[in-house]
Amino acid sequence: MVSSFDEQRHSLILFFESGIKRMSDGGCLGVEVEHHVLADDGSAISYEPAGDRVGVRNVLDHLASWYPRRSNNASHDLLGLEGDEGSVTLEPAAQLELSAAPYARIADVEQAYTNFCNHVSDFLAPRNAHLEALGYNPHHVAQELKLIPKKRYELMDAYFDHIGSHGDRMMRASASTQVSIDFYSEGDAIRKMRMAASLAPILAAITDNTPIFEALPNHTPIRRLQLWREVDPLRCGTIPGLFDEGYGFATYAEWLLRTPPIFILRKTVDSDAWTALPFFAESASEAYGAATLSVHDMEHLISMFWPDVRLKHFVEVRPADSLPTEQILGYTALIKGIFYSDASLTAIEEELGVTPLAADSRAAWPLDTNDVEDAIQQVQSRGFEGLAYGKALQDWESMLFSLAHAALPADERHYLDALESFAKNKPWWHIG
Repeated sequence: MVSSFDEQRHSLILFFESGIKRMSDGGCLGVEVEHHVLADDGSAISYEPAGDRVGVRNVLDHLASWYPRRSNNASHDLLGLEGDEGSVTLEPAAQLELSAAPYARIADVEQAYTNFCNHVSDFLAPRNAHLEALGYNPHHVAQELKLIPKKRYELMDAYFDHIGSHGDRMMRASASTQVSIDFYSEGDAIRKMRMAASLAPILAAITDNTPIFEALPNHTPIRRLQLWREVDPLRCGTIPGLFDEGYGFATYAEWLLRTPPIFILRKTVDSDAWTALPFFAESASEAYGAATLSVHDMEHLISMFWPDVRLKHFVEVRPADSLPTEQILGYTALIKGIFYSDASLTAIEEELGVTPLAADSRAAWPLDTNDVEDAIQQVQSRGFEGLAYGKALQDWESMLFSLAHAALPADERHYLDALESFAKNKPWWHIG
């Protein structure tokens, strides 16, 4: 007899397999950028308007002209929008996120993101407010920031308070840039996940944009990446066992199912509304019990994990801070030039000591979670001189930009310039 756990694992494997793309379709880039919404005096703009001050709710109302499909909570509060160029959603403390539609060309990402920024600026600027792209809120400590009216965030907040973590800081004050990439087989997905996990300290350093932390000057490199490790070790950081022999979709599914899910969503008996049921102690598999996992269940479960790289219907690369426009496009170009180039991947694998056989299969890599954590500590303690896998950070950065430049089409290489300059200039890094 097949157990519920086995059925759940099989459902998740099928979910991941359904994300496999044909290489002939060309790889797309899904770019997500979170922004702080601030008054021009630096104070945070909350979800609800207050007196003469605009609220982020009003920003969404304005954007609905371009992103017409609306998402509301049970109280009819507007919480998200979707249109042809992407979707607009809110992070826990009303950070405004654009998830651009997947594009193969960086110029199309640029157009979609520029349009979004212009629409928002046209509304905020006359109201003495603006978007701020930084890895952490530059003027507030996290507990000063209000959560939006979303049950998901209420339950997450209660969970993080229960385990005594820094989840409040992650939820309320952080902001990131994420780039998602396609995969063409299970082996290709695992190869890209391992690469993203290995490069997490280096990508975080290149995009480090956190000069302020908890309203004080920050002199610790890659502080936001470290913050995620302080949130919940069960579901953040480097995926357990990712570099082990045989790692695949089944192993990833088992990690999700054996970890407490924070909460699950279930329809009530007499309504189509979803009711959130907290499960702080049980494994996800036990929480779902004998019920068949729907696509909605699986998407929700995956969303309750925040490792450096996350598997969905695509591979989501997560270490980067929120960035200004030129650096966002440069980071998108860097990811494209690394992850969609076999030559780039192979060169990096050779530098990491990965044999060609291991790179082309699910054989073990010569790394483990401790190696990634050691690289993070090296960067935090020594900055550009820090050694990641035996190679100085500054040399890694030069190598990645060189590989991406060689791999990109000629008309996209210029996007790297602004990010490369930004990567080399971190005045808030006061090491030693």
